[in-house]
Amino acid sequence: MQNNGSFLENKFSVKGSLWKERVSDTEKVSLIEHDNNIPNLLAKILVGRKIDSSDVDSFLNPEVNKLLLDPSKLFDLEKGVSFIANCISNREKIGILGDYDVDGATSTSILKLFLDYYNIKTEIYIPNRLKEGYGPNKSAIDFFYRKGVNTFITVDCGATAIEPMVYANSKGMKSIIIDHHKVDDELPECFAHINPSRDEDNSGLNDLAAVGLTFIFIVGLRREIRNKDIFPEINEPSLKQFLDLVALGTVCDVVKLKGLNRAFVKEGIDIIAKKPRPGIEGLKSISGSKDVGVSELGYRIGPRINAAGRTGASDLGFRLLTSSNEDEVLAISERLNNLNQQRQNIEETVLFDAINDVEKKLNDKKLNTFPCCVIVSGENWHLGVLGIVASRLKEKYYRPSFVISSDNENLTGSARSISGIDVGKIIIKAVSKNILISGGGHKMAAGFSLKKNSLDDFKEFCEDEIFSQSSETTLNKINYYDSIIDSSNINRDLYNLIKVASPYGQGNPEPQFIIKNAKIEYWSEVGKGHLKVKLSNANYGHIDAIAFSSKGTPIGNIIMNHSGSLLHIAGNIKNNDWQGNKAVQFHIRDLFTP
Repeated sequence: MQNNGSFLENKFSVKGSLWKERVSDTEKVSLIEHDNNIPNLLAKILVGRKIDSSDVDSFLNPEVNKLLLDPSKLFDLEKGVSFIANCISNREKIGILGDYDVDGATSTSILKLFLDYYNIKTEIYIPNRLKEGYGPNKSAIDFFYRKGVNTFITVDCGATAIEPMVYANSKGMKSIIIDHHKVDDELPECFAHINPSRDEDNSGLNDLAAVGLTFIFIVGLRREIRNKDIFPEINEPSLKQFLDLVALGTVCDVVKLKGLNRAFVKEGIDIIAKKPRPGIEGLKSISGSKDVGVSELGYRIGPRINAAGRTGASDLGFRLLTSSNEDEVLAISERLNNLNQQRQNIEETVLFDAINDVEKKLNDKKLNTFPCCVIVSGENWHLGVLGIVASRLKEKYYRPSFVISSDNENLTGSARSISGIDVGKIIIKAVSKNILISGGGHKMAAGFSLKKNSLDDFKEFCEDEIFSQSSETTLNKINYYDSIIDSSNINRDLYNLIKVASPYGQGNPEPQFIIKNAKIEYWSEVGKGHLKVKLSNANYGHIDAIAFSSKGTPIGNIIMNHSGSLLHIAGNIKNNDWQGNKAVQFHIRDLFTP
């Protein structure tokens, strides 16, 4: 392994990115290497993820039992579980109101399945994204009221639901909120509000998805049921059985895979590998996934569940994850697969229009520099794909991106951000200034609504806020590599070494490598625009590589026209399982012309 990356200093790649070495503290790398008796590259990977020597074992071998804190550390949790335990003791029907995304579906599922264990009747309500929008609403409250529900729990929503909770209170209903989204200055009126984003909360669990918080809630609830000696004739359920759902929701909500989240995902993936839940097995099969890891959860299984909410069939994901009926699982899996294809087609159309809009504005204004953010709007763009299109624009232009659909005078939008810009904060501030009707979210993602006559004010507000949050380098896309390697190093041993520090994801990025002075021996097109490449560097042998969806892109053009030329190539190392043959393959992400 090589370490000197000075040849890349201040040099932009063909994708317009800077690549920097992730770790320069060689002393700390040596310390971790010797203290823990691990290879130098693994030590370097750990230092690059800010892991101290004393934390190496817990990072490489995370266990939920060791990392799970006392549930009472979460503000309002004891109050909430005590109340729900009394409802269970009295065999009261309980309502569950969940969000329509994967985090919401998994949160709703584990709460429902836990209550089923004690034979507690539940009523489930997942709002129709296209007709009702996000979170609690009057229709949901009326549904619970008609069903005789006096107490309901919201999961992955409710943090900013001021008016719906006032309405619920007027009906004499009690509510408990379990959410992780940013709160506003004014909090909803509810019996208990469990949310690490609250000022009163000192749990330090701000990185958990709602499904992680819901899991901690049922840990506390099971303990409360035990302490109150409710149903002593019923054996306690093992909560480990729910970790597959916790892993799925955690990965798909793109929260940091550190600490407890890392343990959730690692143990959950182990459960899926050994005995997958019928619904997960159904989606695994129909999506063509052989093994299930973070990538498969995030890019194959998760999008199919999300497709239900995006296309107006909001409860399908929940129904799939809680079903044990083989025929039902197959039918829902097939429907979700079809909905996902519909979603992809809609997304392509909206993305095409959005990119054309951006490029037209850039050409009309003849700008010397790219604006600090991307804001696009279109008539009746499908609400279910706004967030995905915003993500695509963010990736393409490396700017906070806001995608807005106009329906007469009412506008609905989604935002996705880059590192260093908190769009959730921007949206909540815009609501407080009455620029937006409603909105909320995280640092990296948010949703909002506004009136058409406020659009210009909103654009100006976003530009001002992003400018105030930006430093000199915020809007430069900087990628990080872990080591410079020779082609001879790319083998099964290296792949297995990298795998030791998995699962990779948000907060624990997959290791990236640079192959210096690589030569493209030949290439061929495979699939839909993918380029399969044979490359080498110096006399270190040939390796197989692939550049996905690269035909017609700057990377693809260079690969197809620079055979025999030397290039610096950036990418990661993957296992390629094709028709039963497993081989290590280098995935090309970027490249430089020396």
